[in-house]
Amino acid sequence: MRFLRRLVVRAAQELAANPEARAKASQVLEENIKPRAKKAWQQAQPEIENAKQGVKSYAKKLRDEYRKGRG
Repeated sequence: MRFLRRLVVRAAQELAANPEARAKASQVLEENIKPRAKKAWQQAQPEIENAKQGVKSYAKKLRDEYRKGRG
C-alpha cells in the first residue's frame, strides 16, 4: 500500500511540474467537469428540497409530541 501511495504522489508531482499537463487538466476541468457538476447540482435540487421539507415536517411533529407530553 505504501508503494502505491508513493507512486500516486510521484505521478501527481510530475504532472504538477508539467505545464502542458496542467493546461490540459484546466481545459478538461472547464469543458467537462464543471458543466457536468452544475447539471448534477441542478438535477439534485428538487430531491434536496423534498428532503428538507421532510426533515422540517418530522421536526415539527416531534416538537408537537414533545410539547404535548409536557402539559
